Amino acid sequence: MIANLLLLKNKTVLFAEDDKIIREQTIEILGMIFDKVFWAEDGQKAFELYEDESPDIIISDIKMPNVDGLQLVDKIRSVDYKIPIVLLTSFTEQKMLLDAANLSVDGYVIKPIELNTLISTISKAMKRVEKNVGIITLQKDLFFNSGTQELYQNGFIVSLGVKELELIKLLIDNRSRTVTKDEISEALWPLDSTSESSIKNLVLRIRKKLNTDIIVSVRGIGYRLNTRNMPE
Repeated sequence: MIANLLLLKNKTVLFAEDDKIIREQTIEILGMIFDKVFWAEDGQKAFELYEDESPDIIISDIKMPNVDGLQLVDKIRSVDYKIPIVLLTSFTEQKMLLDAANLSVDGYVIKPIELNTLISTISKAMKRVEKNVGIITLQKDLFFNSGTQELYQNGFIVSLGVKELELIKLLIDNRSRTVTKDEISEALWPLDSTSESSIKNLVLRIRKKLNTDIIVSVRGIGYRLNTRNMPE
């Protein structure tokens, strides 16, 4: 779940819901998940916001005045197939859900909204249009967000110096092999010569901050990431 939340951290969402109580409650939840939340109380205003703000994802109730959720999706899909769309509904009629599927809706959530279900559905919808979602799992509870260039441990940002971040990124980019000391020196200090002790001290600082064996020393060669349970 942490990885899914990190995926959404720098995204914007358009939320359409005519019920004031549900709308206000959901906006509060979405505000903790997304970078910015745009909202509308009917489908017509939602479409106008979609055109003006270009959100990363749309979440809409099916039943709304003026323009309902299915009509909103139909209007958007006529000009934009890429944007993920999730529908909220209190209905379970097969025809309504079939109509939503025919409009290429990415998912739906039955009210009352359950937080984990909402986050999971949103994340799956986002992954349809983002082959590389930017969240790289390093170890359990240790993630790198390539979109924001931030390292997270147990849900919190790890404060890294410039060279520490550069080394982490270099090792991630080459996570299938050992990166030699010469390669590290050339990548991190391209204009200056550096000693092996400088690289070693840099690695030690990262290990101390993370309190984990994420960086492994390969004697006489260089360093690699501990790739156990790490996706390629």
